[in-house]
Amino acid sequence: MKARWIIVAVSVAIFFGGNLLTSLRDPWFQNLTRPSWLTFESLIPFIWTIVWLCGTISAIIVWEYDRNRPWLFMGLYTAIALLTTLYSPVVVELRSLFGGLVFGGLATLLVYILAISVRKISPKASLLLLPYLLWGPIGTYLTWVLIQLNPGAGRL
Repeated sequence: MKARWIIVAVSVAIFFGGNLLTSLRDPWFQNLTRPSWLTFESLIPFIWTIVWLCGTISAIIVWEYDRNRPWLFMGLYTAIALLTTLYSPVVVELRSLFGGLVFGGLATLLVYILAISVRKISPKASLLLLPYLLWGPIGTYLTWVLIQLNPGAGRL
């Protein structure tokens, strides 16, 4: 029971900690040219909240069901959370959409590996990663499109 709250506390700290580092509301980021099909930008914070909540619940389930290597999986969940959270500081503070593409793409790849790996432990935990499995490629593709539309902003 105690571990559940530790996982929630770490998840919340990483989620909100990233927002304290920087914001995608930065004028430089807001002034980037966006694709015409990006009509749902106002929903992105809501989407990420759902993705994060499902990932946290998935981590709790894996912790409670895996008696062999829970620390390995907790390391993967944490790595994904950190890569996801560092997307904004990399993009905004370093002015690097390419860096964001790398961080977002790597996090998405790790989520696919994690979802496959935890499926044997708990199909429910794996299924809870579905929002990230769906959104991660979209977000990564969107970052790639932003690089194409804003060539000077894609630098390392």
